[in-house]
Amino acid sequence: MENSLKGLLLAAGTVITCIVIGLGFYISREARDTTSKSVAQVSKLNVEFNESDKTMYDNMTVSGSEVINVINKFKNDDMGIIVDTKKTKNTMYNRTLTSSTANGTVTYTLGGTVATKIKDAQDINNALYINPNGSFLGQVLRDSNNVVVGIEFTQTN
Repeated sequence: MENSLKGLLLAAGTVITCIVIGLGFYISREARDTTSKSVAQVSKLNVEFNESDKTMYDNMTVSGSEVINVINKFKNDDMGIIVDTKKTKNTMYNRTLTSSTANGTVTYTLGGTVATKIKDAQDINNALYINPNGSFLGQVLRDSNNVVVGIEFTQTN
């Protein structure tokens, strides 16, 4: 009787040990999957945070004085600014931008620096004048790698 009791205890101990080990592997696998998803989400949030100073202008209406501030703000960055006023269209500041369409998606390529000066946008007698009291709708422009390369402002009034 004593030997059979020891055998049952040994079998029960083995089963409990297998269950504990199986639970450990299950929890480890779930933790790995959760960690992987969390890392991807944090990475996505990091990209959004790094671009937030540019993407904040997407589909946002701003004044002409804010458009001039944006041109000045990004003058030393790899960013092109396109301004469409009631007088002129596709005036580029800081860097050139070239658009291309593939599969119905428009992408932009960043080019070299432009000769257009911010002083032209502030001179009321210049055709490139940006009315500081005008309203402009912003649109973020991205390249084929989904990187923000420019912002386009279109005058709405």
